[in-house]
Amino acid sequence: MKPRRFFVEGEPLEPGERLVTGKKAHHLTRVLRLGVGEPVVLFDGSGREFPAEILEVGRQLIRFKVSAGKRVDRESPLNLMLALGLPRPAIMDLIVQKVTELGVHEIVPLRTERAQPWLTGEKNLTRIKRWGRIAQEAARQSGRNMVPRIWPLTDFPQLLQQTEDTELKLFCWEEEEKENLRQALEAKSRARQACILIGPEGGFSTKEAEEAASAGFQSISLGRRILRTETAAIVVIGLIQYELGDLGHSS
Repeated sequence: MKPRRFFVEGEPLEPGERLVTGKKAHHLTRVLRLGVGEPVVLFDGSGREFPAEILEVGRQLIRFKVSAGKRVDRESPLNLMLALGLPRPAIMDLIVQKVTELGVHEIVPLRTERAQPWLTGEKNLTRIKRWGRIAQEAARQSGRNMVPRIWPLTDFPQLLQQTEDTELKLFCWEEEEKENLRQALEAKSRARQACILIGPEGGFSTKEAEEAASAGFQSISLGRRILRTETAAIVVIGLIQYELGDLGHSS
């Protein structure tokens, strides 16, 4: 049985002793019931893995002996950003989890005309932290040693400006009747950087579609059926990783 993997926050991991306290320690010791002498693998989001051994276990602490780390690359060669109009909280939680497993590098919640308006004030920071924890756990479970960057809530025009130089820019829109995902990927088969725009539950407005087109985004259809935001995000990211990334490749 392979040693369990765990994400460690704070200072970058280095050989030596490392103390973990609080809720993380409680989960490891009381829920997973890890004990002294048990081997584990730690990672800190830097791309390295660190073999470690448990030296001490307390009610709210666990002490590791950390060995030298090594870089283990399980990342897609495609630098992939997903930007989506802010959906309801539970839907966004699901999307963060699943697209992390699929290898997305950056996740951008967008303030669009029809996006859900709930992420304001302190909720913004609190939810970003929650998504960070979800991404960390999804990275741990899927074997990634990098954790996606979660952007703060971003205005739609700001996202368009900041992706100006991105190689492949796709705008998923239910009103597109000609262009589809297959055509777009065939035309950009050598792309190594992509940004995908997906609308909230109410979709994008015509004005936003025009702004995206002016910023160089290619409008694409996902077929004749209308997909939910979470379905569209998972399907599109999976298909793009299959065609341009590493999904389905053994090495």
